Amino acid sequence: MTNGLKQVYATLKFDDNKLQIIVAEYSNTRFNIIATYNNPIEGIVDFKIVDKDLVVDYLKKGIESISKKIGAKLEKVILIVPPVNFKKTYLTVSTVPEDGTLKKSDIARLTTNALQANVDDDLVVVNTLISKYTINGISTRRLLENESCDEAFLDIDLLCADKDVVYSYVDVVLKAGVEVLDIVLNNYAIAKESVLLDNSINKKIILLDIGNEVTYLSLLYKGRLMSSEIIHDGLANMENKLYEKYHLPLTAIPRLIKYNVDFNSAYPNDAIYAWNKDDKTYSLTIKELSDFIEEPLNEYLDKILMMCKPLLEKGADIWICGEGSNMLALVKKLRSLSGQEVKTYYPDTIGARNSELCAVYGALYVYREKANLNNLDVNCLNPLEYEEVVSKVEEDEESESITSKIRNLFEMYRDKGDIE
Repeated sequence: MTNGLKQVYATLKFDDNKLQIIVAEYSNTRFNIIATYNNPIEGIVDFKIVDKDLVVDYLKKGIESISKKIGAKLEKVILIVPPVNFKKTYLTVSTVPEDGTLKKSDIARLTTNALQANVDDDLVVVNTLISKYTINGISTRRLLENESCDEAFLDIDLLCADKDVVYSYVDVVLKAGVEVLDIVLNNYAIAKESVLLDNSINKKIILLDIGNEVTYLSLLYKGRLMSSEIIHDGLANMENKLYEKYHLPLTAIPRLIKYNVDFNSAYPNDAIYAWNKDDKTYSLTIKELSDFIEEPLNEYLDKILMMCKPLLEKGADIWICGEGSNMLALVKKLRSLSGQEVKTYYPDTIGARNSELCAVYGALYVYREKANLNNLDVNCLNPLEYEEVVSKVEEDEESESITSKIRNLFEMYRDKGDIE
């Protein structure tokens, strides 16, 4: 049988073309991935839900699929929302500890109250980021729990996004039959999990989340999310042009662009794709693909560099995540054109080693921090069903004899050719 309550988190993100879900169990300071879901979705255009019933249907299918995979119903999710009309406002609050000792409960109360702060009518506070604690006249970024003081001051960043977009996303999730446990901004989730906030203490960092239809451009500095912009351009523009030119299968085009464009290939004339049309066989070489993609790629990077120019002149580093980080040719060209350090990021946890999953994985850590601060027990799956699943797994493991374990090892190594 299991020991104690399982801390099981689930995060969900959807945009113009993808629905992503991660379910993970928190254990020993890290998350173990239980299941992931990453599939196409329709019904959303420029962050607006144009077909609510269609989106709800996609969400239901995704939730049903991941519930079936685990064997327990998904009942709650942490929802990731896009930073549309992102705005940051500042708030300084203070507290007088009752017994002269600062506790986590004092900080939790202040951050919860900060979510109710007045902001512009078209915005809603999605996340709060404590940028500085001032205790006994000393400023720090670290929570000094159980510190003796007469009064503590907190500088809080209120991270806001478009109210209509956030509410509409929450609405369709609720209509799909699951509860929204919390909401996290896409770029804040990535910055939190990748430790870019800490890395930006003394260095400006430009975070590029390059997707299919859009690119999120965020500025991180002094451990804070300073600003965010949305560029309505991404890999889809290159994919569409390649399709118009060669009419290749839509499933093949994204992989060709991300993994086969190479401007300095040692084998430029090697064929990387072949197809048949009208009883004729055609092929596409590395050079042909790269030469064709170079123009739309340069156009895309010119947009990025134009927006980042003032920051790059001050020595800002660039970090790339999302689908675009898989395109090595894009990363190399951006490094060359910008003259600055360009790094790629993707989660290194087994089960989530996919650059597309940065936000849904990062949101796990955002909510974990909140749960720890508020002493929350979290289980996004049906607890009875999940307990039964875990118990069954443990029983199966206990019932496996030493002989069967040795036999399984023997079969495994024999299949690898290590045992003849």
